[in-house]
Amino acid sequence: MLASSLACAGSLAFAGTAAADDGGQDNVAVLGEIIHGDAVDIVDGSGGVEEKLTGGTIRLKLKDGNLETYCIDIHNPTSNGTKYSETDWDHSVLSDKKERLGKIRWILQHAYPVVQPGALGAKVGAELDEDTAAAATQAAIWHFSDGVNAHPEDDDADKVTKWLEEQAEKNGSTEEPRPSLELNPDSVSGNSGDSVGPVTVDTSADKVSLSLDDKAKAAGVTVVDGDGKAATTAKNGDKLFFKVPSDADKGQGTLTASTTTRIEVGRVFAPIDHKSQTLILASSTDVPVTATATGAWAPKEVKGPIPAVTFEKDCAAGGVQVTATNKGDQDFTFTLNGEKHTVQPGKSETVLVKVGEDESYDIKIAGVGGYGPWETHGVLDCKTSGGSGGPSATPTPTPSASTPSTSGSTTGSTTGGDLAETGSSSATPVIAGVAALLVVAGGGLVFFLRKRRSTPSA
Repeated sequence: MLASSLACAGSLAFAGTAAADDGGQDNVAVLGEIIHGDAVDIVDGSGGVEEKLTGGTIRLKLKDGNLETYCIDIHNPTSNGTKYSETDWDHSVLSDKKERLGKIRWILQHAYPVVQPGALGAKVGAELDEDTAAAATQAAIWHFSDGVNAHPEDDDADKVTKWLEEQAEKNGSTEEPRPSLELNPDSVSGNSGDSVGPVTVDTSADKVSLSLDDKAKAAGVTVVDGDGKAATTAKNGDKLFFKVPSDADKGQGTLTASTTTRIEVGRVFAPIDHKSQTLILASSTDVPVTATATGAWAPKEVKGPIPAVTFEKDCAAGGVQVTATNKGDQDFTFTLNGEKHTVQPGKSETVLVKVGEDESYDIKIAGVGGYGPWETHGVLDCKTSGGSGGPSATPTPTPSASTPSTSGSTTGSTTGGDLAETGSSSATPVIAGVAALLVVAGGGLVFFLRKRRSTPSA
């Protein structure tokens, strides 16, 4: 327990923030304060209290909006200044346990803040306020995400937690909420005179707006739909193409899709610049979101490769899948991890870059012939920190440290206005004092870890 606590203290003391490159700043959320919360006990198999935690809703701050979330990785620390981005279940810490995410989503749809405290408490004859309703909901979520036996200290809240767990076990499904906005793939290539693509829109919004960058416009490129008609808007499932004039010189451009939408409950938010708790969305306001895709082209008479490169974190394979496609008439040769790879004309090749769990990666492919470069970085974090993450598991007593303020101080209050600290233990201040002595002796543990869904640079 002491060693685990030292690891958390090290991440808080030494992890630094980094610039996020996921989808533009509109899509980057910053860890905020606890909105509502109350005391939750983690109980062992014999009924003893292993940890006393704060459980409740955590604010994520977007550029032009706020999100309300719960934690689904109880034994991972929160870090000051951590940035988050939306991701899907396949790229989350519960990627191999999506049935549990389905149960958690059922809880989110039938608990606080979707259901107000009075209505939620009435399900079992309990009286709740916003703090105890949030604690009841978080405790039920931890039961499925981290396999802990979590009980709010408030008796009425504990009744609600038990009811939520029972109902989620019966009614949960594996249906995943749609992303707010994605373009897939986010890198395509082809010849001048052709429609380069397709790029498929995946969104929960009714409609998204489309635009091209100045380079594409100057080349006479337009965006068209699957019927070849000019497109300035699109909806979920639409296939889009870069319509390139036959006389367009070699070049590349960027398609941007944008909209304002309310992100669906149950979407996961993963840290992208620190090791930190993974969060799951409980509610949101209408927020602006964007997604981009790049297109590359060249006339058929121009010799050379016309490459496109995409990156995809693959939790099942334990690494990042790098897919290179070549629509030109000469080989596309690139170097990856010191090894050369060659993609023949009209072919594609996928290379797995192996990454250990919780290890960082920084993958770069140099530009060629005026195309690229392509780059992604992050941390492969595909498992919860507490072990098996199953409802029947016995929790490992590993308290997570709280998020410090910008001055480095921590707060122990459980209501709104505090920095997010769900999962922090009342024993942390004592352990931190011992940790300071061991750091001097050379025993401190430092983590520079971050997690994100891979996207190529434009």
